[in-house]
Amino acid sequence: MRMMKMLLDKLQYIKLYEILGVFIFIFVLPIALIYKIVFKIQKRKVWLISELSNSARDNGFYFYQYLKKFHKEDECYYVIDKKCNDYKKVENLGNIIQYRSLKHWIYYIASDKIISSVKDSSPDHLLFSILHRYFNLFNKFVFLQHGVILNKFPMFFYRNTKFKLFICGAKDEYEEIKNNYGYSPNRVVYTGLARFDGLINNNQINQKQILIMPTWRRWLGRDKNFLGKNEEFTKTTYYKKWMSLLTNKKLIDYIESNNITIKFYPHNGMRKYISDFKVKSKNILIVSSDDEKVQDLLKESALMITDYSSVCSDFAFMRKPIIFYQFDKEEFFSKHVERGYFDFENDGFGKVFNKEEDVIDKIIDYIENDFKIEQKYLKKMKSFFELHDNNNCERIYKAILDMK
Repeated sequence: MRMMKMLLDKLQYIKLYEILGVFIFIFVLPIALIYKIVFKIQKRKVWLISELSNSARDNGFYFYQYLKKFHKEDECYYVIDKKCNDYKKVENLGNIIQYRSLKHWIYYIASDKIISSVKDSSPDHLLFSILHRYFNLFNKFVFLQHGVILNKFPMFFYRNTKFKLFICGAKDEYEEIKNNYGYSPNRVVYTGLARFDGLINNNQINQKQILIMPTWRRWLGRDKNFLGKNEEFTKTTYYKKWMSLLTNKKLIDYIESNNITIKFYPHNGMRKYISDFKVKSKNILIVSSDDEKVQDLLKESALMITDYSSVCSDFAFMRKPIIFYQFDKEEFFSKHVERGYFDFENDGFGKVFNKEEDVIDKIIDYIENDFKIEQKYLKKMKSFFELHDNNNCERIYKAILDMK
């Protein structure tokens, strides 16, 4: 019953290309199986690396970059839409496969490993999620993750994914996934995330830059659950609270007099509403993935303000101060995601506030103290990340080779 309910829930978001995918699959399958046999005869172990179809900036990209630099003997390919802006980043690395091309279909079925930071990296997510989960077909998936899991995500339970290997970015997260997500112990490893290699020994910190980076809201981000009209979005608590902070006179006066820049980077799931965020200060900039690379923003900024976003883990890995602004806690944990093992008040890497005035006072406090992080939060960061070096990709590589 549970399996059927989940299947029906997924069907309500079905798209035309996913229906067409069934016919493409029937056509491609015999060809792909021939490739698979040829690969086996030739002893070729083909690895397919990817992220989102338009992305080369997350764990998939960093791991692919590592492979092309240190393991050129391995046959690896990166899947991406060649029309996207990030294509230029991977083009010079070679072995690029166009997303949803015939080659993508064939290699997805015939390859030895599928290695991705997102679980929907196939040419047809609906079709292959059914084949993987319910029939365990063509499933050799290594999940690099998008970010450290802090809350509870049943979508990543073994019964819903059948991942062959689950990469973890932190020690506590590893224990949670191994003990409560249904994976056998040999399918879960703590290696650190691939992109953490780019965060260690950071010398790009700009003491005049603050990053505000809230996560999305499921009930606002999906058209099916929300009207999708900008005039409706501006009536939401999410919009009103963040706009109030961004236009707060006390905050603006202070950062302008101290030459501080604040960059507001909403989650891509809220990107369609970005034009509604209109600010009143030249020191506050509204940016998106088209304007800035997330990792550059993380490395440059001296302070982060977020709500519940797992991106706080990247900031904590660099051991920089974080403020949590959680004005809709009950709604968030009832509509967006379930509470997990990580308690923001007790385990968090910074102070949690639900009032705008307190957030502003804390921002000013950090600025006046040269962004010095409190020892109690530094201690939590060090404990959470037992592995703190730039060997994360190397550990991931060895874990993949050790897969049974």
